[in-house]
Amino acid sequence: MLTTVVALGFRVAGLSTYGLSEDEVNKVRAIEQYQSGHFSANAEHPMLMKLAIWGTVELQRAWNLAVPPHRKIAFETAVRLPNAVAGAATTAVLFGVAELLFGTGVAVVASTLWALDVNAIAINRIGKEDSFLLLFFLLAIWCYERAKVQGATDPEGAQRWYTASGASFGLMLASKYFPHFLGLYALYNTITDREPGANRPDRWRHYGAMLVTFLAANVAVLMPETWRYCVSYVQGGMLPHHGYLYAGHLYINNIPISPLGLPVTYYLRFVATKLPLAVLTFAAVGLVEMARHRNERGFVLLRVLVVFLLVPYSLMAAKFLRYTLPLVATIDLMAAVGFITLLRRSAWHQPSDRRSAESSRSAGPVTAAALTLTLATAVVAPVAAAPFYSLYQNPLGDRLAAPGATFSEETYDFGVREAVKAVLEAARPSAVIVSDAPGVVRQCLIDGGRWDIRARSLSGEGIPYGPEETWVIVQDEHTTFENRDVVEQLRQRVRPWREFRARNVLAAQLFRLEGR
Repeated sequence: MLTTVVALGFRVAGLSTYGLSEDEVNKVRAIEQYQSGHFSANAEHPMLMKLAIWGTVELQRAWNLAVPPHRKIAFETAVRLPNAVAGAATTAVLFGVAELLFGTGVAVVASTLWALDVNAIAINRIGKEDSFLLLFFLLAIWCYERAKVQGATDPEGAQRWYTASGASFGLMLASKYFPHFLGLYALYNTITDREPGANRPDRWRHYGAMLVTFLAANVAVLMPETWRYCVSYVQGGMLPHHGYLYAGHLYINNIPISPLGLPVTYYLRFVATKLPLAVLTFAAVGLVEMARHRNERGFVLLRVLVVFLLVPYSLMAAKFLRYTLPLVATIDLMAAVGFITLLRRSAWHQPSDRRSAESSRSAGPVTAAALTLTLATAVVAPVAAAPFYSLYQNPLGDRLAAPGATFSEETYDFGVREAVKAVLEAARPSAVIVSDAPGVVRQCLIDGGRWDIRARSLSGEGIPYGPEETWVIVQDEHTTFENRDVVEQLRQRVRPWREFRARNVLAAQLFRLEGR
């Protein structure tokens, strides 16, 4: 499918433009543990995505040994490639879901919007589990909906699709521990299918397939050390610092204080300021259609997803941009419904007299062309934002704040790799690099062969006072309650040695402190 190819192109082009983030380096450390036979590393997340990254990293190493230097694949590309592929594959799966529930027209528009969705592209280009989660969630829905269609006349033959749906849900859970997605789909089926009769999944086969695929792709869940790790993680034992900078204010983001913490408007502001205005316009029409068609399966699914992906998430104290990925797919589907609705209404308009009929014949194509042109403006967003897709804002967002000023995590550790490279060129032996991306710094030091330089956590350990030369990397996205005052004093007393920007957005500052 052409849209899938386009989606893959946007997602894989320039994957190594910026260095790895702290979260991505944690995946790399986990893979190193896997290679040693230890599978409980990074156990707060399931294994499936890390296994995929392990595979691409091994392929990258083999490829680089066999090709000349100018054809070598960057390590960052290998780490991010599985998520980029998963995001592109979601295009085809979303097409399938939309076609079953809304028809081919909506499916074509929805898959096109997803392929070109600047926010989806941004999240698909980082090594986090959300891309895999959404892919297998939609795949499970597609298999289940195919089963419902076939089961209307062939209940027994439909069981293979119900079983495939269960297997897909198992892979979803092996991608990210978000079991509430099972509940969302169960709620949807409860509303739309109160008396399914024989057209329902065989529980043993459906849940058995779910369990088998979950365990096969996430065998670490059977290990006692994984459970001990997860208990410590839930209790906060793995949190080195606290706080999240949003719209210039530092908020507590610990889940137990919900619904306090980050403002409940966080995701609403994301939708209003970071989605292309054309998508928002058509999604508003789709929202009206969603309210009008109260009992149709597709519209019920949209209502369940919109409500339960927005309200509970907004009430949680902890909020992250990557959590919006399923909501973005839902809004793209709503926008596709809205676009096709307007297109059909312009074609179906029946004038009452001859003069109106002549006017309608000329106005119909014009209206259709205007709608298509409006939709085409969504294409501009990823082209203009590349390769820093996460910094995109629509015109409303640009009027309210500069890029990176509202959602600090938009910079995804941009500039840290470049900052460390600058340090390696100027640092004396036994220097110290202090930052709140110490994993990224250590990875860069390993790549640069500087074993004499130490990495240190700014929030956890602070700035050392000793004879060694100290370099401090400051990022607004890593502002915490532990480092806020230290960073403020540092900026008041010392001029940055160098600054690093993603396009025009300040991503990192590098300070040089002579030994005391």
